[in-house]
Amino acid sequence: MNLFAVRLRQCLIERKLSQSAFARILGISQDSINSYCTGRREPDFDILISIAKTLNVTTDYLLGLSD
Repeated sequence: MNLFAVRLRQCLIERKLSQSAFARILGISQDSINSYCTGRREPDFDILISIAKTLNVTTDYLLGLSD
């Protein structure tokens, strides 16, 4: 599994956010969030930036480029 999926799931758990609640916050489908969390898909740049801002982490962290 890719590091992005692992870190996204970890962030959601730490913030006690369900995938459906997070999808609503971002304005995207729950299926998209599920695909990101399972590593089946990766978000485009705009969604990646929205995810990082919403979770208050850097894109580098989500992508595994920093700790």
